[in-house]
Amino acid sequence: MPETLRLLCVDDEEQILKTLERFCHNEGITLLTAGSADEALSILEHQPVMIVISDYQMPEKNGLEFLHDVRNKWPQIVRIMLSGFIEPEMVAQALQRGEIFGFLPKPWQRADLKNLIRSAADQYQAETVSERTSL
Repeated sequence: MPETLRLLCVDDEEQILKTLERFCHNEGITLLTAGSADEALSILEHQPVMIVISDYQMPEKNGLEFLHDVRNKWPQIVRIMLSGFIEPEMVAQALQRGEIFGFLPKPWQRADLKNLIRSAADQYQAETVSERTSL
């Protein structure tokens, strides 16, 4: 994975954020965290991020709504949904519409998380190269 990989994780469960912080630290990934969609949007206004991982169930707005907002404002950011409970049909539709790049169920396997982040980083790099060559 690129050394400069910057990831934002949004989850209202502190333990999930701490687990992801340990994972990212061990993988050499810069991680920003937010406990809510509003906090995450504020971070995105001021910090460059390549990948956003969001929980589905959050207090003020669900993860799909939040990731839809991210897609509209920062379409180059690769979006991943993380959830312990979500309808499979909802995930399939979000993937088909391009709302999310990938889905990871809670609890996740370390290898699955690593592979999904690697794929998301590759997708981000492909998109940004494509944007630069089309200018």
